[in-house]
Amino acid sequence: MIDVGKLAAVLGSGVCSALPGLHAWSGCDTVSALASQGKIKALKLVQANDLHLQAFTDLGSSWNVPTDVFNSIQAFTCQLYARNTKIVGANSLRHHMFCAKKGQIESGQLPPCEDSLMQHTLRANYQAAIWRRSLQNLPDVPAPSAGHGWELDDGGSLKIRWMAGLPAPDVVLNLISCTCRRTCRPSDCSCILNGLKCTVVCKLQGCSNLVQDDAIVAQDANDSDGDSDD
Repeated sequence: MIDVGKLAAVLGSGVCSALPGLHAWSGCDTVSALASQGKIKALKLVQANDLHLQAFTDLGSSWNVPTDVFNSIQAFTCQLYARNTKIVGANSLRHHMFCAKKGQIESGQLPPCEDSLMQHTLRANYQAAIWRRSLQNLPDVPAPSAGHGWELDDGGSLKIRWMAGLPAPDVVLNLISCTCRRTCRPSDCSCILNGLKCTVVCKLQGCSNLVQDDAIVAQDANDSDGDSDD
């Protein structure tokens, strides 16, 4: 049995105040975790930096994520993926790491982009806010789909909002292709991982994720219509 009182005394009141936010952000029942980034590593970073400590102490204090808190969490995320980096923006670190590896790096090894990180932080903030109000009688809790990192699908069911915008410009997305040999699986197919259909430029032809011929014809027709309008 763990003596929570002794554990709290060892950690200190500052770290204890940050734990609800840190636990939610680093992965819990309702918020996903970042790939290959564990809680112990995150806790050590928080303990070593007062700005990180303050950011997670503030997470969940209100239903919104202030800009300064998100900026601090961005800097924390950068150090989570590259301990000694001076880069404080998620997009900048993604670019730096991708270039440093000359493109030979899996997407799961990169930090989330700023857009995805914001949605992730919104979900963690929402969960931490509920925990921080657990002793209140009938707290006023907003709907998770009201700008807190979730949304409703066409059937009215709640689903994660991974991004608010596109993962890349259309011209870039059209160039993505996979090199799968036998089958395209969600775990390792670059097309599926990016929410795209496989095309004729992919190595494997005939997989279940391949765009259908009628969709290609429709796209060609739309492109032709656009050309004629010009």
